[in-house]
Amino acid sequence: MPISIHYQTASKEWKQVESDAAIPGDALFIWYDFVQSSTEESELLASRFHFDPLAIEDTIKTVSRPKLKEYPGYLFLVCHLVNAKDYRARAINIFMKDNILVTYHQDDLDKLGNIREAIHKRYPSQPVTPADVALIILDFIVDSYFEYVYHIEDDVFSFEDRHVNDTADNKLMEDVFQIRSVLIKIKRVIMPMQELIQHIKEETAFTETKKQRLYLHHIEDHIIKQINIIKSAQEMTGDIRDNYDSLSSYRLNHIMKVLTLVSVIFLPLSLITGIYGMNFRHMPELQWDDGYMAVLIVMLVISIGLIIYFKLKKWF
Repeated sequence: MPISIHYQTASKEWKQVESDAAIPGDALFIWYDFVQSSTEESELLASRFHFDPLAIEDTIKTVSRPKLKEYPGYLFLVCHLVNAKDYRARAINIFMKDNILVTYHQDDLDKLGNIREAIHKRYPSQPVTPADVALIILDFIVDSYFEYVYHIEDDVFSFEDRHVNDTADNKLMEDVFQIRSVLIKIKRVIMPMQELIQHIKEETAFTETKKQRLYLHHIEDHIIKQINIIKSAQEMTGDIRDNYDSLSSYRLNHIMKVLTLVSVIFLPLSLITGIYGMNFRHMPELQWDDGYMAVLIVMLVISIGLIIYFKLKKWF
């Protein structure tokens, strides 16, 4: 159903109805949940709740940065989920007005877990406020990041175990850059959410009671843990990349040194062959019967001498 409506009765019970008209006048709390709403249903944000047109535009047409904004009479909160396919941000927009909570999103909140059961468990026999339910939703959103963060952490550790001694495979660097690409995408979701939580801590609507403050601290601890895991994974992949680059540079320098030594050895030999390859008529050595063998012996002595010299210098 595109719109689900839940409310808390005067006797602290929770019920779900199909239409706005079925809500009793003494309801303590009402939650309107818009899921993949049509254009007609989305218009209720303006006609029924009179939200600001700019906030409605951010809700329906764009994926805004995580934020908490105060409007006259209500608060507008934007949180981000992670899209499992491409790690892009998916927005959950939350309006808090009096005893009304309105959530607008494209993905079903049931994918995060049973939020309604969590509300019943946390507030079994006491009235709830929009801020209370918003904190529970925020907690489920932040906890959903663990699936991706732990998966990345496992990939990094298993990758390091597989490739710790592998330094010559181009596939290694491709895997490193793939992991770091995912890390960057995840950070683009989690880092702004951490800033949002810091902002929420300054908003009195979320810190009226000790229970809310403790819950907010619990959410903050989780997102700090996730960020620390991401930073650790980035450092490990960075170390692997740097190790690969350093060893590649060392091997390249070694190859260049060997090629240089070979060139130095052949340089005097090329000089000799160049001299005796000139077509001058009066070259006395060309008339020697043992000239060919003499030149070969000289070239061999020069080569062996240079090799011994380089060996004594410990150049190879």
